[in-house]
Amino acid sequence: MSTEVTPPADDPAIDALRAALEAARATRLQPQLLRAYAALGAGYLAADRRGDAESAWRTAVAQARICAGPQDLGLALLGLARTLARTPRTDRALLAYTEAVAALQGCDGARAAEARAELATLGRVPGGAR
Repeated sequence: MSTEVTPPADDPAIDALRAALEAARATRLQPQLLRAYAALGAGYLAADRRGDAESAWRTAVAQARICAGPQDLGLALLGLARTLARTPRTDRALLAYTEAVAALQGCDGARAAEARAELATLGRVPGGAR
């Protein structure tokens, strides 16, 4: 899976986030790269570019699994879950929300509560869904 995302041509906010990502890549420091991908994911989601947002959030989750603690992982999973909840793949959103709640439970109770509330609004996925 490619982690490259393409910004829209005329969006200064996305351009600024993309520049921040390139600066983070240059540092070769995982925490900065994780946060840059998370910011880019949030920017793409705000611009309703769900495919690009999902890609950026998935990369942020992967980065968090490598180098971050449970709070950063939980926040990245929450961003991914919010992105997936806006697509027909709510089954995957449920999984991301569930993992986000577990990761955030001991370190960010307020965000864990947000994730639980959003998870409850998705309802249940029919048996056999993937």
